[in-house]
Amino acid sequence: MPRPARGREPVGPGTALVGLPGIGPVRARALADAGLATVLDLLLELPVRHEDRARFARVADLVAGGPPLTLFGTITATRLVRTRRRGFSIYEATLEDESGSVGLVFYSQPWLARWLTPGARAFVHGRAVEKRRLVLESPHVEAEPEEPGDAALSVGRVVPIYRPQPGLPPRLRRRLVARALEEAAPKLPDRLRARDADGLGLPSLLDALREAHFPGSAGGPGDPSLFRDRSSRHLRRLAFEELLELQVALARRRRERAARPAPRIEADSATRRSLAAMLPFPLTAAQKQAIREIGADLRSGHPMARLLQGDVGSGKTIVAVLSAVLAARRGFQTAFMAPTTILAEQHAETVHRLLAGTGVTAALLTARVTGRPRAALLEALAEGEIGLLVGTHALLEKPVAFRRLGLVVVDEQHRFGVAQRAALPARASARHEHPHVLVLSATPIPRSLALALHGDLDVSTLDEKPPGRTPVVTSVLDEDGREEAYRRLAADVGAGGRAYVVVPLVEESETIEARSVASWTEEVARRLPGRRVGALHGKMRAEARETAMRRFAAGEIDVLVATTVVEVGIDVPEASFLLVENAERFGLAQLHQLRGRVGRGSRASTCILLSGSGASPDALARLTVLARTDDGFAVAEEDLRRRGPGEALGTRQSGLPDLRIADPLADGDLLGEAKELAVRLAADGATAPFEERLILRSSERS
Repeated sequence: MPRPARGREPVGPGTALVGLPGIGPVRARALADAGLATVLDLLLELPVRHEDRARFARVADLVAGGPPLTLFGTITATRLVRTRRRGFSIYEATLEDESGSVGLVFYSQPWLARWLTPGARAFVHGRAVEKRRLVLESPHVEAEPEEPGDAALSVGRVVPIYRPQPGLPPRLRRRLVARALEEAAPKLPDRLRARDADGLGLPSLLDALREAHFPGSAGGPGDPSLFRDRSSRHLRRLAFEELLELQVALARRRRERAARPAPRIEADSATRRSLAAMLPFPLTAAQKQAIREIGADLRSGHPMARLLQGDVGSGKTIVAVLSAVLAARRGFQTAFMAPTTILAEQHAETVHRLLAGTGVTAALLTARVTGRPRAALLEALAEGEIGLLVGTHALLEKPVAFRRLGLVVVDEQHRFGVAQRAALPARASARHEHPHVLVLSATPIPRSLALALHGDLDVSTLDEKPPGRTPVVTSVLDEDGREEAYRRLAADVGAGGRAYVVVPLVEESETIEARSVASWTEEVARRLPGRRVGALHGKMRAEARETAMRRFAAGEIDVLVATTVVEVGIDVPEASFLLVENAERFGLAQLHQLRGRVGRGSRASTCILLSGSGASPDALARLTVLARTDDGFAVAEEDLRRRGPGEALGTRQSGLPDLRIADPLADGDLLGEAKELAVRLAADGATAPFEERLILRSSERS
């Protein structure tokens, strides 16, 4: 690897990219907007793949539909084709080597005409397709380097290929990364002690970075497929570093929380028996276990911070209400916060039903409670006369004051930001006791991912459903099955059922061919003459949305045409039919959540996933997962495997940095090791080196 020239200032991890050779102010601003501001940012943005340019394929080796290959040859002919479509052009070229020639086709890349000209020598990587002749469509193309340093990084070795970044040509990027590896990477603190690294079979941080960018430079095999299955020791080292930073940060949160006093809420045997007796049905084994775990937290004297996750219909609300009753029996109040008014009202109905005869007073506070009733409620709350207050964001308003808040329950926790979730617990009682916190989630995720996203929380899982839950029969139909889908819908509604028709978008769009909710509503009404059809979407005013949901719940609407706004916040036991239009546009976990809107009553329930005319075979295969299983954990894991954790699970609502390298699903074993080491480091008081983040660069968000 080339060494820095004499007289040049060496760079460090924190060195700004602006001012480095080839990086002026304009280019630096564009790179900063893309998250590349420092040398460290360059080091931590790993290649998307590698090309083996030590061994090139020949044109004669190309096969239509075969694997992508890397070629090196000479451009012999070019042609720029202008089209009638504004801004769209086609650039064609011919690449020739000693074995033959192949066409190259590039779309809307007219700038290639500046250098990809006859006589130019170039690297080309792509997959061959048959289009009257054999061509490479939109291949990665790169000119033969002229400078010796660039040639050493681009030819005769395994070469890193990075995410395309406007303003940062591939050769310049490799040059900057090579310099960073030579000068900056050795200055990074290798905070994983040698004995820990050896015990895990992991290399040094420096070797990991070198091998991640230029396989073979750290004595590795130089294999271009090194990172495809995430089995590389070097990639695992970087993933472990990131996960360890995360777990240290989470351990710090736990220590800070454990240092606060919290109410001791004990439950004697008589109380536990009375809690069980208040239910008209037996608890599942999973619910009993969750209650035991929550009970242990409540009597510990330290603030509980527990995530109760479970599939739709697993009985999370019951567990939360029983916990609230336990708190009330010891003189403490509970705040139960829901994300929507309608869901808060439904929780309040459940609470009133369960609390009948217990002596615990419950109330509901939403924006709809105003005037004298609101003032009377707040006064009773301040006097401690209300044991359980159910509400929406209205609970966060300053006039709301508890006499002795002991427990906070947050439903659908991913719907609230970090600051919102912290606002209620911050309202500690006059005794400065920090209330216990229980957050509920109906988005079941594998335990490894729960540890990553909610590692500062203890996790209880409800992995079984109460007996008597009506199963939902799920079918996947393509466009040819549309008439059958609506025939079955009409039959269900005609037999007294109520139905949802979920559609993907609200507005007409030129880029996404989807009809508006209004248009869909007209279509459904046309197909179901004589039926009462309503509409619901996120751009309606809150009052209009609530009215539509109430009318549907009351039976004044037979079919509700809606966007995913119905995913959370409406519980209609009479709803027995769900039809999802363009189902391929939704994630599996989201479709499973939508499916949970039906099957809540005694009627046999149906879910039809109807794909659009342009749905690919892969999309249809993905949807069949839902037809095979109603296990939310299995669905979520498959969805995550296909799409990645990303934003789908609300990581931006977790208050934690985004993972850049580690994959909680693929790196589950590393996650467990990282958590154990973080606990050990915390016990030894050795977490100081991790206080300044190395890999977790994103700032916390509220």
